Amino acid sequence: MQTFTDTMKRLERVRLYLRRRYGDPPRAAVTHPVEHALRAILNEEAAGAQVDEAMERLHQHFVDLNDLRVSRPREIRDVLGTDFPRGGHKARVIPRLLDQVFHQHNSMVWDFLEAMGKVEARTYFEKLEEVRPFVAAVLARDCVGAHAFPVDNDVARVLGRLGIVDPAKESEAKMQDLLERGVKANRAYEVHGLVKRLAEDLCVVGTPVCARCPLGAMCPSAVLPPKGKRRKAAAKAKARAAPKPAREPKAAAKKKPKAASRKR
Repeated sequence: MQTFTDTMKRLERVRLYLRRRYGDPPRAAVTHPVEHALRAILNEEAAGAQVDEAMERLHQHFVDLNDLRVSRPREIRDVLGTDFPRGGHKARVIPRLLDQVFHQHNSMVWDFLEAMGKVEARTYFEKLEEVRPFVAAVLARDCVGAHAFPVDNDVARVLGRLGIVDPAKESEAKMQDLLERGVKANRAYEVHGLVKRLAEDLCVVGTPVCARCPLGAMCPSAVLPPKGKRRKAAAKAKARAAPKPAREPKAAAKKKPKAASRKR
């Protein structure tokens, strides 16, 4: 049976492999907590480009955040687009979150967070209706500097396939608690960002791209081609990625001097 220590050692290996693949994930500065909350909700099971486009559509369609707050979920869903991941659910959660905070603080800026402590801020958002623990964790981590490891469907899917958590038996809050106990505060943001990147890039919903995953050899859920084919695919990928040597310019051909005609 895998112990807690074994699980965390496995997660550390995941971090090292993914860091080699993706580098250090960028840390975005939070200039507007409300906008950050919207992105946190939209980002689940969606690619970064999809989120950017959805945010742009929301800004163009609604007059301001207050207009978004009082809008019907159906209208928000239509703006997000019918193919936006879990668009109907997100369209319901967004105005509900904004409306609850507005009625408690009469604010669409959320500057009240400046006076809140780390635990207080997280607890505040966790108590709001239809706000999942991962959204509260994102806001507490990024807005007030709390140690948090948000677990949305993307993180649960990747770490579940790796055998680090068990989404079928553990709640979102329980998985977050496990990861926050096992991952140091100075590495939590990095690990989370790398796992989210893998979820968007290869470990997608449905059929993951295991053959290209840097964790394929250590993932108990990986579906990989036979070793021979794997080596060939890896060699081809390496050849494609390697920079091609620049061709040296051909030297100009020297013209042979014409033989002097013999004088008779």
